[in-house]
Amino acid sequence: MPDTNSKNDIVFGVLLLGATGVLIGVAVDSNMAMLVAGFLGALMGSLVGWLGGRAYLLIICFGVLIGAFLGYRTGDRDILIIASGTGGAIAGFFGAQIELFLSKNR
Repeated sequence: MPDTNSKNDIVFGVLLLGATGVLIGVAVDSNMAMLVAGFLGALMGSLVGWLGGRAYLLIICFGVLIGAFLGYRTGDRDILIIASGTGGAIAGFFGAQIELFLSKNR
């Protein structure tokens, strides 16, 4: 069983990824997508939080914010959505690699 940091990590993951799922539904303008994506996001967020991934979630948030900023500068809503998702994905990959690097150096 993984070593959990606290129950706050689970709540943080649920709120973050659940809200992300709901926002995906808003972006595609579908109530059903808001419900399904919000539920799946909350489920994945609880798993990541349970595994103690607070730093990983914060790295993803940072990537989404950078992507959203760059997408906003273009002035196009579709590019804003794509840039935000891409920033989060790239930051997630970097976060995973940083975690592996740090765990090997301990």
